[in-house]
Amino acid sequence: MTHLSTIHEQLENDHRELDVLVDETMAAIEAGDAVETFAKLDFFWARLGIHIRAEHLRLFPVVREVAKKTPELENIPEILGVLREDHDYFMTELARAIKAMRLVFTFGNEAETFANVRGLLQGVVERLKVHNDIEESQIYTLTGPDFLEPAAAEALLSSVRAELDRYPNRFRDTAT
Repeated sequence: MTHLSTIHEQLENDHRELDVLVDETMAAIEAGDAVETFAKLDFFWARLGIHIRAEHLRLFPVVREVAKKTPELENIPEILGVLREDHDYFMTELARAIKAMRLVFTFGNEAETFANVRGLLQGVVERLKVHNDIEESQIYTLTGPDFLEPAAAEALLSSVRAELDRYPNRFRDTAT
């Protein structure tokens, strides 16, 4: 297995794990379970934040440097800018969903809140699919042996894994 497939696989696998979490969140919404919906939504929000942090702190700076060395990759900084805008959108919309779910425990109104949260989550999911396709086809591919020396690829993989393992305190016991 090459370093390309290792780094690429690590981040794609994280995308798949996030897909499962969002599916579980949607199932809790459909079941009308406010406690489970809040817990699943909060965990999905945190896990997506962890993934985004790994990309912003570890992956994107390396990819930006790779792009500087290759004229054919001059559009990479622009793509990274679009991905950052997506990340902001995801976190903002999920924060809105979390706030809405918190109100259920004080004021009730589950049916309307579930509909709003479902809509917010569906918007995130739709944009996330396009976003992940861009990352997987245009960004993650720049971490392979054609672009990074083995030591640099190994360092990147190690740093990405370390970031992906940094769960917020409230999830340290439940992190898988």
